[in-house]
Amino acid sequence: MSMKSDPAHVRVVVESALSSWTSLRLAMQHGFVEGNAEEKYSQLIEDLEHLCLQELDQIDIEELLESAAYHDFNFIDEDESFKDLSKAIVSCLKEVQSEELNQVVTRHFPSATEALRKSVRGEDRTVEVEEGAALEEIFHKTSIQEQSRDSQQLRRLKPDPVIDEDGFELVQSRRKR
Repeated sequence: MSMKSDPAHVRVVVESALSSWTSLRLAMQHGFVEGNAEEKYSQLIEDLEHLCLQELDQIDIEELLESAAYHDFNFIDEDESFKDLSKAIVSCLKEVQSEELNQVVTRHFPSATEALRKSVRGEDRTVEVEEGAALEEIFHKTSIQEQSRDSQQLRRLKPDPVIDEDGFELVQSRRKR
């Protein structure tokens, strides 16, 4: 999809998106990155910005983010948050055409508000993250509660397995009701 975007807006959206990517922030803070992390981060911003200015394609953005996560920042994004991030980047850049930049960025990347303020003032854009807050953002409380509720219901339906003295589960025939 081709559209003309203001390079300054693209820069703010890209920086906000990357600063809200929890997995990336944790990888950088905990030293997963081999080599110069800041240089790789800056290169990712430039690559993503260039891609968004050329042609706004969600799949290309997904591929760039996934590749950067694996090759440059040494983490595997198992929850595939790069897909959500690329979708948010694309929709944010579309909405910036008709709405105010700060409102759109804050709506799509609420955790990047501090980085947005720093970017507007021309300060260093890195944001320190509390590990607890980051983990909470990764593992939403509601999804964890739903999973535990579902697993409790399954446990009620299925009896506990019988384990023999060697640690093997014994096969039990089904009881007729």
